[in-house]
Amino acid sequence: MPTNYGIVLYAGLGFAAVSALASLFVRSPYGRFASKSFGPSLPIRAGWLLMEAPAIVFYPLFFAGPRSLEVVPLIFAGVWTLHYANRALYFPLSMRARPDSRMAWLVVIIGMAVVCTHGWLYATWLGAHGAHLTAAWLADPRFSSGLALYLLGFALNVHSDALLRRLRRGSERGYRIPEGGAFRWVSCPHYLGELLAWAGLALATWCPGGLFVLAVSAANLVPRARATHLWYRRELPGYPEDRKALIPFVF
Repeated sequence: MPTNYGIVLYAGLGFAAVSALASLFVRSPYGRFASKSFGPSLPIRAGWLLMEAPAIVFYPLFFAGPRSLEVVPLIFAGVWTLHYANRALYFPLSMRARPDSRMAWLVVIIGMAVVCTHGWLYATWLGAHGAHLTAAWLADPRFSSGLALYLLGFALNVHSDALLRRLRRGSERGYRIPEGGAFRWVSCPHYLGELLAWAGLALATWCPGGLFVLAVSAANLVPRARATHLWYRRELPGYPEDRKALIPFVF
């Protein structure tokens, strides 16, 4: 592993560890957990666009090196584009957010830094450092199983987001109990899908940088899933008692 790559990776993992500790006490201030105590904020759609857009803007700049035009790195560049076409464009533009739903600028700035960091870790590894990513990698079980896990997680994330959008009708401002799909078993299947997708991509690429985005995502989403689950049970009468927060039948 190149020295500069290792420095960025270990610094990122350290940040993920700090984030995990902080998330035990403070929820990321957006959506139902938004708080004025975190300073200035902006509408949540604009916040998502600004936070995730660097993944699309900067990845092509980072994706340079002797392997960047080979088949396997190009496949993963396509996967990256698919993921962030949904995350940075379709998701924020299609969300049916409450008019007063906000995101703190602090979250946007930290999110942009995280997106740029894991974009650089993936793009430089795939384009320059991943010597194993030859055409032979297409026959490796890590590639096929990882890609299958990614696609499963991506589909779960997209489908769950669609079910959440359908809950809010017109100018309706309140919350209702999510139903259908994986909501039968967990309160936050969209978070589970995101984690499965990143775990799958890390396996499929065998990229050390995949550990960073998986760790930092889990540091935010696991505590947030639990907080959301408890909020649903507290605020929505009749919420299913047997539904778990994130992992069916477990947690």
